[in-house]
Amino acid sequence: MPAPFNDIAIANPPRIDRRGFASCVATATGIRYGMVVVGDDAVGNANHRDVELPAGAGATRVRGVVSDQGNPNATPSGNFAVGAEFGCCIEGDVEVLLDAGQIATTDQPCITGTTVGTVKPVAAEAAPYDVVGRFAQDYDNSGGGSPVLVSIHMGIYRRFA
Repeated sequence: MPAPFNDIAIANPPRIDRRGFASCVATATGIRYGMVVVGDDAVGNANHRDVELPAGAGATRVRGVVSDQGNPNATPSGNFAVGAEFGCCIEGDVEVLLDAGQIATTDQPCITGTTVGTVKPVAAEAAPYDVVGRFAQDYDNSGGGSPVLVSIHMGIYRRFA
């Protein structure tokens, strides 16, 4: 019997089981579905719902993964405008963007990737950093030129050492 979805080359399709949500407000451009967002700690952003994209690998202040679809008429399509409200998954299974050139292995912890809004496996990053969750599937994007959606089990916590 052929694998499910083999006509679109997905042997292990992403799954979703979002249990916990947080309401967020975009303070930066470029935020879209499947991206990791962090709290915006800039001076003057006193709102706890304000979020932006992480600056790089091993970021702290992770708030969740964007679980709402953005404006299909935006340029580029699907982005949220500054000031737009959207939902972020903070608990459960969710789709997130795996950084280009990375490999997801089931149950391996993931952190923010080098490309903004993505995740990658923990490597040699210096602590402290926030773990976003654990990969819920195997996926090899080592030859990929762009991020792809994979499933993770959300579980945000900080590693200090």
